[in-house]
Amino acid sequence: MEESEEDGEDNEVFLEQLMVQTGQAVPRQELEEQYTVLEELGSGTYGRVVLTEPRDGGSPVVLKLMLKENTEWRAFLREYCIALCLSGHAACIRALPVAFESATHFAFGQELAPAGDLCTLLTPGEGLAEVLVKRCASQLAEALDFMHSRALVHRDVKLDNVLLFDCECRRVKLGDFGLTRLQGSAVRAMSSTLPYSPPELCLLQGSDTLELDSSLDVWAFAVLLFCLCTGCFPWAVAASPDPQFEDFSTWQSGVEGREAPPSWQGFAYGAQEMFRRLLRLDPDRRSPAIEVQKYLSLPWLTAQDTGARLDGGDRQEAAAGSPQAPITQGCAPGSGSGGGVRDAAGAGEQGDGSCSSGEGVPTPPAGTLALCH
Repeated sequence: MEESEEDGEDNEVFLEQLMVQTGQAVPRQELEEQYTVLEELGSGTYGRVVLTEPRDGGSPVVLKLMLKENTEWRAFLREYCIALCLSGHAACIRALPVAFESATHFAFGQELAPAGDLCTLLTPGEGLAEVLVKRCASQLAEALDFMHSRALVHRDVKLDNVLLFDCECRRVKLGDFGLTRLQGSAVRAMSSTLPYSPPELCLLQGSDTLELDSSLDVWAFAVLLFCLCTGCFPWAVAASPDPQFEDFSTWQSGVEGREAPPSWQGFAYGAQEMFRRLLRLDPDRRSPAIEVQKYLSLPWLTAQDTGARLDGGDRQEAAAGSPQAPITQGCAPGSGSGGGVRDAAGAGEQGDGSCSSGEGVPTPPAGTLALCH
């Protein structure tokens, strides 16, 4: 996404002013004075997410409690203010006008997503019904387009951070803006990587930096769609010597019409084209996320691969002899930068399907969402 230097400065000024104004209005109070905790929805090094009930009555409120010892005041304000700015979009989780500071935590409120997150829908080795994948794709593309049009880059697009309001994915929302930054911000090399990380980020070393761009989200979005379709990751890391990535890179760099690697052959031609455009190795040539909507009317999965998935709203039955490796331990852990297990989810139909939370830069442990073979 192209943005002038002047526009970037305006965005920085606006966010800074909003943070100052919001910070001045944050009251000091203790959680127990105003709320009764009904359930813990998630926890991590950042703190915890709880479902609460106001003591003076009213609807339940999800509170994200961020430990002061691990969270800077500005980081709390940035995440909360960005969440407030994005709350106007139907596919972004809504932050509530509730924020306070206690002796030990910074806290802000979010709406409840009663059906959990995308981790709760995936079954080991199985993709979702194509209709469900397309519902997610359409809504998430709009959420990312909304963010990118405001020069914001999410930086943590993954299954854990897509929250569900029903099990048919008719209403899903992108959440967890703890790592979100303005486009053009400098990003340093990571100590470890996720399968969602694009190759240009995986190649950074030492003190190298990368100018943050919306193309990072586009890559992660495409990997997420692959996971929803297949029930597995396309690679462990988007860099050599990962064999799955090397096969994909060769295919991506080769002539048009070349046979796709085995893990991509279950996709119909139109879907292969879509993925190749979203996963361009050159970030400047990647299509915007919203372009996914041009492919919604086309079949994404081959008839042999999908069976009943093309027509049904229910999850696919496991196909005998599936070439996909299973998900054995759920989803990748949440980020330790204010992200988390399920920021605004979990107290409903899928309440026991939470994902684990890790520390520092998120890394999938061995045996999580596995690779396709």
